[in-house]
Amino acid sequence: MLRSWRVALMLGVVLAMGLFVSACGDSSSGSGGNGTSGASRQLGTPGAYTCVQGSITASGSTALAPLVQAVAKDYQAKCSGSSITVNLGGSKTGLSQVEAGSVQIGNSDIPASASQSDLVNHQVAVVIFALILNSKVTGVTNLTTTQIKAIFTGQDTNCKQVGGNNVKIVLVNRPASSGTRATFQKYILGGGTSISGPSNLTTDSTGTVVQNVKQTDGAIGYVSLGAAKSSGLSILKIDGNDATANMAKNNTYKFWNVEHMYTKGKASGLAQALIDYMLSDQGKQEAANLSFVPVSDMTADALSAHA
Repeated sequence: MLRSWRVALMLGVVLAMGLFVSACGDSSSGSGGNGTSGASRQLGTPGAYTCVQGSITASGSTALAPLVQAVAKDYQAKCSGSSITVNLGGSKTGLSQVEAGSVQIGNSDIPASASQSDLVNHQVAVVIFALILNSKVTGVTNLTTTQIKAIFTGQDTNCKQVGGNNVKIVLVNRPASSGTRATFQKYILGGGTSISGPSNLTTDSTGTVVQNVKQTDGAIGYVSLGAAKSSGLSILKIDGNDATANMAKNNTYKFWNVEHMYTKGKASGLAQALIDYMLSDQGKQEAANLSFVPVSDMTADALSAHA
């Protein structure tokens, strides 16, 4: 009788230990929250899905904002107790705010400056930009870089000078804080060329650029490809090349840039979790929906050209 009791007790202990080990295994390999099973919980692993509670703010690029907002919304739906705010302001604003410590992530279309060496770079996607044209302009479907320079430096002031109808050109530009503008000046206008013209609107928001181009006769502006596609406006070819992922991947179409999420020092907590999740399958799907391209899809020569 005593022997039977001892055997039962030993079996009970073994069973309890088995349950404990199983529970510990689940907590280390599960996704946390109500997310998908089997996903990594290791922070700092690109594509990992780790639920972290807390609140963070990201600010900066209006081109990157739609993607960060979409991924943040999905992350918060899966991970209760997380709160992610995405503010705008332009790339340079995002970089200065994250360096000042007023936000946890600075979103940027451009690299940080050499003086911002305390910022850590997280490359999350490639954004394609596009030239958009007001519907009152006819006969213009392609512009060469030479024509674009002439328009944005005020040399050409009427659409008929570039093969269109007789409509005065109105430039819709971005402010100096904009990474989109910096990308446009560097890869389309050729570096030091300054933007000027007799008719020139400046706005710090992608959405406002679209609105101004729609509402202003003869207007031309530049926005992210996702915004251009949803605008209903004409998207111009540049040097005969369409604004598409395939054309950008090997740098045949040159108006694109790598998108960055900067942190001050090494990322941690919810900031790191969000950056990891940007590169998850769900994050990549959100990127594709908004016409972004994975950095891994770009050729080495293309990335080198935009380094």
